[in-house]
Amino acid sequence: MDENALLKLALDAGEIMLTSGAETHRVEDTMHHILSVSHNTEAEALAMSTLLIVSLPSEKRGSLTLTRGVHSRSVNFQKICEVNALSRDFVSGRLCLAQTVQRIEEIRNAPSFSPLLRIFCYGIAAGGFTIVLNGTPSDGLAAFFCGVLIGIMIILLGQRQTPYFFTSLLGGFLSGVAASLFHRILPSAGMDMIIVGSIMPLLPGITMTNAIRDIMEGNFISGNSKLVEALLVAFAIAGGVGFGVSLFA
Repeated sequence: MDENALLKLALDAGEIMLTSGAETHRVEDTMHHILSVSHNTEAEALAMSTLLIVSLPSEKRGSLTLTRGVHSRSVNFQKICEVNALSRDFVSGRLCLAQTVQRIEEIRNAPSFSPLLRIFCYGIAAGGFTIVLNGTPSDGLAAFFCGVLIGIMIILLGQRQTPYFFTSLLGGFLSGVAASLFHRILPSAGMDMIIVGSIMPLLPGITMTNAIRDIMEGNFISGNSKLVEALLVAFAIAGGVGFGVSLFA
């Protein structure tokens, strides 16, 4: 078996999972399973919040080690499940290395949801959370439009590869401004309910959950870095909202 190809396959699988929102211990476990096909008990796999490392000792060629930086972030549980299932098929022998490499590329290049659908879902999430939190129908409608605006902003900034922290800051600012304007146009609308609902899609809930799980699993570097990331994003959202509301106070 080509050891370099096996290492690259483990990195590809780990990268897809990490960028799709998987916790680091799950990523490490999947990479370990893939490397176990080599029957080398000294194979190592390490996942951190922005770095993947795989190593496979070889008697003939020395230790083979590959690293890869991971900087993009998204949420796609379907890809996580597909990579997990693919790794099991590969380890059990139902797929050969070449077939697994081809399949992993198909998962990586699988089309995501269309921009229009994502924008609409941002609006539905914002409006739905507002209603669930005892907001009035007018609050929910206003939060829906705020969510649509935030969705458009996120997609446009994502195309320019804008830093996540700045996106959260600008999203909070847009939420505060839009909620203040809706409250002036329709005084019966609750500005606090609109803001709470519209910022829900921005909150780093998955990051915070993964941080706690990583810390509980003993991955303190990844867990603490994700915890700091989640807190910084939360502060950015709060600062953006405060600045946006203060303009119309």
